[in-house]
Amino acid sequence: MEYELYFLRSSEQYLAKELLVYATGLDETGKSLDKYPSLEQYERNYGAYSGDTGVYIIVDNKVAGGAWVRLLANGYGHIDHDTPELVFAVKPAFRNQGIGTAILNQLFIEVAKVFGRISLSVNEGSPAVALYERLGFSKVEGSEHENSRGSVSFKMLKILDEQKPTEKEKKHLEEECFRKSFRHRD
Repeated sequence: MEYELYFLRSSEQYLAKELLVYATGLDETGKSLDKYPSLEQYERNYGAYSGDTGVYIIVDNKVAGGAWVRLLANGYGHIDHDTPELVFAVKPAFRNQGIGTAILNQLFIEVAKVFGRISLSVNEGSPAVALYERLGFSKVEGSEHENSRGSVSFKMLKILDEQKPTEKEKKHLEEECFRKSFRHRD
């Protein structure tokens, strides 16, 4: 499968809002983000704050998913003021194909340049728990809380290694930066 990874830029904040619907599972309920004002902090003014770092993936000319981190004082996965919180989504049509792993591995490389760890909040019954554990996240004991959908979630934490991108990943994102930097605008 061919895919392209891109940095999530502040000018693409609309993607953060779109993907937040999938990250929170609201796509499954048909409910709108407007009904959950506490979730707005995860996407509002993405890229305007120090530490906002994200990537998204294009498969077959469609946005298939993305992930970003933000330093939030009141996030569901808040650990401390030095640990950014992860938001992660893969659209249903693209799940179970390795896309989520590709997104997160690239994000870890980028975030490790600035932060030493990442936190998140996840629904206790989510299939994503197994993915997070496989990628090195561990459950924060005693962190269970009621989430915006009224079910139980808990926090997870990943300690980041200073990771070096593979040559393919490095070349790909360098080319993407070049393309974005020199895009013709009318």
